[in-house]
Amino acid sequence: MELRRCILTQNPCYQQGRKITPAGVMVHSTGASNPYISRYVQPDDGRLGKNPHRNDWNRPEAAACVHAFIGKTADGSVAVYQTLPWDMRGWHCGKGTSGKSANNTHIAFEICEDGLECEEYFQKVYRAAVALTACLCKKYRLDPMAGGVVICHQEGFKLGVASNHADVLHWFPKFGKTMADFRRDTAAAIEKGNF
Repeated sequence: MELRRCILTQNPCYQQGRKITPAGVMVHSTGASNPYISRYVQPDDGRLGKNPHRNDWNRPEAAACVHAFIGKTADGSVAVYQTLPWDMRGWHCGKGTSGKSANNTHIAFEICEDGLECEEYFQKVYRAAVALTACLCKKYRLDPMAGGVVICHQEGFKLGVASNHADVLHWFPKFGKTMADFRRDTAAAIEKGNF
């Protein structure tokens, strides 16, 4: 996994600077057919590419923020970009039916969606997502197989700690993957030190 950093310092979430003690990882996907990280992350570091539309998340008017993005760089290769300190409270899932929010407990990342048809792209971002989750679980001594630790946005909703979204279960099953698979693959990556 190639991990690069481009902290979204102009995002109001970063400016608030609230800290959390990470207790889990929440997997999201962007819900837009654009696999390029530059859509969300700026400024261009020479690898990302420029976003001429000025609709990235590194702006004072941004209303969401996650800890990382996984997707394509300008040359088409897949990378992971950290966008918030891991122990900073993100704005990624809203509040759930319980009145609680995984914003207060979970590190979150977005996988940039393509048209949801390319298996080669899916496999690359899936492997990168597993590697990132394994790295974070190891860093914070989290068991990916324990209940509520590694979840997607849809699972967060079912647990009452996130708003009602479909991600990532509208995408993963298209290529034969479930969140149970994702957790098993993360646990295996930790065991092998493969991340």
